[in-house]
Amino acid sequence: MSKKILTSAVWAIAPVFFVVTTIIGALRWFSPVPFWDMWDGTLQFYIERLQGNRWAPFFEQANEHRIVLSKILFWIDYRFFGGLSEFLVAVNIALMFALWAALCWAAMLLLERRMAWLCGALMCIPCFSWLQAENINWGYQSQFYLAYLLPLLALISMGRWIREPVERWFVIAILFGVLSAGTMANGLFALPLLIIMLVLSGRSTWPRMATLLFITALTFGAWAYHYQIQHRPGATLLMRVEFLLTFLGGTFSFVFHQGYLTALMGAAAIGAGGYAAIRWIRGERDPIFLALILFVAHVGAAAVAAAYGRAYFGLSWALAGRYETPVLLMYSALLLIFVHLFRSSVSTRAVVATLSVVTPIILFAPQMGAFDPAGPARAAGRMQIALGLNLGVKDDAQAGQLYLPERVYPETADAIRYGLSVFATPLMRNAREAIGRRPDALGLYACPSFIDTTAAVATDSRYVSVGGWAFDDRRKTVPPIIFLVANGVVSGAALTGGERPDVEKAVNPKAVNAGFSGYALKSDRSALSIYCPQ
Repeated sequence: MSKKILTSAVWAIAPVFFVVTTIIGALRWFSPVPFWDMWDGTLQFYIERLQGNRWAPFFEQANEHRIVLSKILFWIDYRFFGGLSEFLVAVNIALMFALWAALCWAAMLLLERRMAWLCGALMCIPCFSWLQAENINWGYQSQFYLAYLLPLLALISMGRWIREPVERWFVIAILFGVLSAGTMANGLFALPLLIIMLVLSGRSTWPRMATLLFITALTFGAWAYHYQIQHRPGATLLMRVEFLLTFLGGTFSFVFHQGYLTALMGAAAIGAGGYAAIRWIRGERDPIFLALILFVAHVGAAAVAAAYGRAYFGLSWALAGRYETPVLLMYSALLLIFVHLFRSSVSTRAVVATLSVVTPIILFAPQMGAFDPAGPARAAGRMQIALGLNLGVKDDAQAGQLYLPERVYPETADAIRYGLSVFATPLMRNAREAIGRRPDALGLYACPSFIDTTAAVATDSRYVSVGGWAFDDRRKTVPPIIFLVANGVVSGAALTGGERPDVEKAVNPKAVNAGFSGYALKSDRSALSIYCPQ
């Protein structure tokens, strides 16, 4: 028993490390500030509902997609959690667990128990890899997980029904297939894949096939209602092929750092899927095996669609972190496929054991990105940009880091009007309401500080950006926010958190993060004073 416990503990070290570090990374990189598509897709979506458009926003397009299920999550985030994305990032983590659990379910159905556990531990590593950080710490990205989770569950459920014709599995498979259409455009592949699965398995009886065809047609018809085709710049066939191969081999670009080797691994993935399909044709008839082959085909179809619509923008787009989720899932499915195919070989267990050592080593360096100081720095930078928006500053250079300035400004005004997102937090509300008031009326007091820089805002002549340091010597701490006072009234605010080792050395060891950045109404720099809040 002790030996079994020790062996299990050793096998669990790498999976637990990847799970824990990914969760830590999600916390460190977290920002409550809407980013890019979130301005339209979450904030404006919720505002439209508040303005009386109750149901249509759920079904409106998001680029080429209809992300109905994610919009339900967005609504929950704003309705019950203030629209700060904490709930959404937690959902992303939960969906990663769900994807891993779905693959483990397939492993338990396909492999003998011991091998299923070993493969489950191994698959945990790619499922929680920080390579997909863009999907992990961006609250908008739940659809990227759902677009693969639901089709995978649909295919496995159909495999269960083919293996054991219990009616509920057929119904569950169709339900997951229909729900897949509400994830992303590639979620539409799920129902046709179920049809293909029925045909290939020889279980396509007329009543069931008719039912599935009818539901598929109905789903496609509803999805296409008032659909607007998104026109993308064209690309040559060669560009699309290169994009496709780079997409499918993307994980290895972080290992080889060579484009041709990455493309070669993408071609190898296509070859592996083709080999598995041939083995099915030649007699490997387990329906779960077929489900995994079709899931690999689903990822491949999504890659083809991405190549068609994104190849024009260059190969770097094929290596975007959001695309690593489907690729890592594809490799996990291929692992199960080949372990099943070579289950009778004495070397299969040794190969899985070797991969369990090699995989975490290969993915270790990218995983340490969860601890990259750039994450918290980026989050702090977004908060400082949000503070400027909160104060009404039209700083296009800064706002453009979050989204299109012409969209950010009016949507910020709406968020303030309705009390939404980060602009409804006490910190932002207090900063906004302090402008023009006397510091003593707000309980503010002068504190040790210095203004290092002031610079004009190119796109807003009313304001200057201000940088420096401040330390609250009464409480011997760095306040989260400081206020800039001119002519006896508050004229601006700034957020602290910047590292200032010089201040730490000269003023107080606790002042290491005393650096601040913010905005103030334009005035003589010598007239600006810095006050700390109680």
